[in-house]
Amino acid sequence: MSKKAAGRNALAPAEPVGPEFLGKSDDTLSAPAYEKQQQLVTQFGDGLPWHPDHYENAIRNELRRGCEAFLKAGSYLIVARECALHGEWQGILDRLGIGRDQAARMMEASRRVSALPNAATSQHLLSAAKSQGKLIELLSLPEDQFTELATEGKTDELSLDDISTMTVRELRDAVREARADVDAKNQRISKLSEDLNKEHDKVTKAQRKWKGASADERQVMLENKVSEAEAAIRANITSDKSGLAAALNELAAHCTDNDLDCSAFVGDVFGRLLTALRVIRDREDYGFEVPIVSDMHGA
Repeated sequence: MSKKAAGRNALAPAEPVGPEFLGKSDDTLSAPAYEKQQQLVTQFGDGLPWHPDHYENAIRNELRRGCEAFLKAGSYLIVARECALHGEWQGILDRLGIGRDQAARMMEASRRVSALPNAATSQHLLSAAKSQGKLIELLSLPEDQFTELATEGKTDELSLDDISTMTVRELRDAVREARADVDAKNQRISKLSEDLNKEHDKVTKAQRKWKGASADERQVMLENKVSEAEAAIRANITSDKSGLAAALNELAAHCTDNDLDCSAFVGDVFGRLLTALRVIRDREDYGFEVPIVSDMHGA
């Protein structure tokens, strides 16, 4: 009895092709189309020349095997999808018993894994997934997370070690949570970007208004700006719910309850604040002298 050759099972001989395939033979393909076909055959087809029968048999053989074969079948499907004649693709799927959605998942899995940096990286991912079902669940991750998981061993709270012990249902829930975290981050980034755009629009509008304003109108605008800054400072100083006044009240209550003296500290605080106000009041670069008014002015 002769020994069976090691390696992949021999493909069944190709059936004679009809006129519909001859219309897309290598002789009639345009140069760019032929080049694209050869790139697909090299990248995804292991160099197997394109013919629908050849690829249908190759896909059928891979479907009988495990997770890696699932990816290989997906690679062959990529070639078949791109190279098949109009109407021929559906016939291939029908004969293989594969739905369009299943074929799309297989092709997507093959594309993502083939895009990983090296064979070792993809092997780590496949070893953790172990099954077609888990690999398909991982396709729900955005591509950057899928790549991060394969290359770094972890994305968000999902790791390859966890995947190897999870059921398909548990992995589905974990992937959903990982996606939710990313979606939340993206929403925060989107909100920040929206706020920045609004602020930019506000500044741009103010600049246009400033350029078209008279000297008197500009003075009013600048006085309003000073008044807004003053109001913010006063609110921070005098509010009993927050800011300086609230902090002083807490300190005073503590000192009173415990018979402590904090008067010197509080006096230093007010001294520094008054000094800071006098410094900016008495600056010489204003071009005019700021009149000294009573502390009760405007109260």
